[in-house]
Amino acid sequence: MEVLEAVLVHCWESALRRRPIGVDDNFYAVGGHSLTAIRIAHRITDAFGVEVEYLMVLESGTIAVLAQGLVERAAEAGVTVSELSEAGRAYLLKRGVAAAEIG
Repeated sequence: MEVLEAVLVHCWESALRRRPIGVDDNFYAVGGHSLTAIRIAHRITDAFGVEVEYLMVLESGTIAVLAQGLVERAAEAGVTVSELSEAGRAYLLKRGVAAAEIG
């Protein structure tokens, strides 16, 4: 799994308190709502340093679509995919996710 998607999975699982969540799972089907979208958006912003609004989480519907949107948002802010990956690895390692799980 890509680092970007691994971070997003971690953000969703921690906010929704549910495991496992896959990249194609629907946000609403796994128990998502506006308050969890706010928590997820905050975690994503914290992880990558790229501002993500909760509406982006709500409208994306899946982690796969959200990852694409995040890459586009980062590019607009002048952040490369490589920089996103580096920030994502640091975020996961700080939270105790094993390097083997990161990809």
